[in-house]
Amino acid sequence: MARDVPGIIGSLIFIAVGLLALYYSREFTPLGSVFPRTIASAMVLLSVVYIAVAWLRPKAPAPHQPGSVWRRAALVAVMVAWALLLDRLGFLTTSVICFAALLVISNYDRWTPAMAVAYVAAGAAVLGSLYSIFRFVLKVPLPPGVLI
Repeated sequence: MARDVPGIIGSLIFIAVGLLALYYSREFTPLGSVFPRTIASAMVLLSVVYIAVAWLRPKAPAPHQPGSVWRRAALVAVMVAWALLLDRLGFLTTSVICFAALLVISNYDRWTPAMAVAYVAAGAAVLGSLYSIFRFVLKVPLPPGVLI
């Protein structure tokens, strides 16, 4: 049985990033530091849990499954487009467009009407929740756009 060394290394990187985020979020306001501190704490905690599980329960080597290079490149392109279009189109408009693009790119299953409705509902819930948390709870000034 082999240990998941790449997973352990990735977890160590996430722990370092989480600790840096906790360190630098000291300079934020108490309300502004809630989101980064929560995410950083969860990242550190879950990474430690992953390392413990990977260390205590080695796994059998998984068979190599080739991935899709164009899908990976397209996902990166969509994320870069989201960052570049955020100020021009606004948070909600850019997020809706990029969420739909990410769904189309990353879905390997056959599309059905029920699946499409479920994805639209999940996307609306996620984007609506994120927008509400950033805008109304954390008071983050989000770029305005066509939708809001």
